[in-house]
Amino acid sequence: MKYAIDSDILIYYLKNHPKVVERFIDTPMDDLSTTIINYTELLFGAYKSAKLVENLTAIRHFLDALTIVQFDKQSADIFAQTKARLQKEGNSVADMDLLIASICLANNLTLVTNNTRHFEKIADLPLENWSL
Repeated sequence: MKYAIDSDILIYYLKNHPKVVERFIDTPMDDLSTTIINYTELLFGAYKSAKLVENLTAIRHFLDALTIVQFDKQSADIFAQTKARLQKEGNSVADMDLLIASICLANNLTLVTNNTRHFEKIADLPLENWSL
């Protein structure tokens, strides 16, 4: 199974959350990725932190080991269709979360997140929570 790791789980790993670290160790590196959106979120967190250089170094070193999956035309089409459907149903999902989900759906990735409730409205998106 191929995974896209959400920002919260990436942060748990960087903070040595035991269950998350164990899952990373047990999963082949070729099966681990994150999205360009999550990459951006982690960089933003580092830039607003008190330990800018230390956090940027740790994040870039860690993320260099992962495949960074890009937002492409297929992801854009899935985003637009899903956002339209959700609006018609009277539901909403934050755009950043919907961008992440669209990338996962376009690339057949299971999203690993602690924020499953943010993503449950998105049909056919496989979800796992490694922090439980």
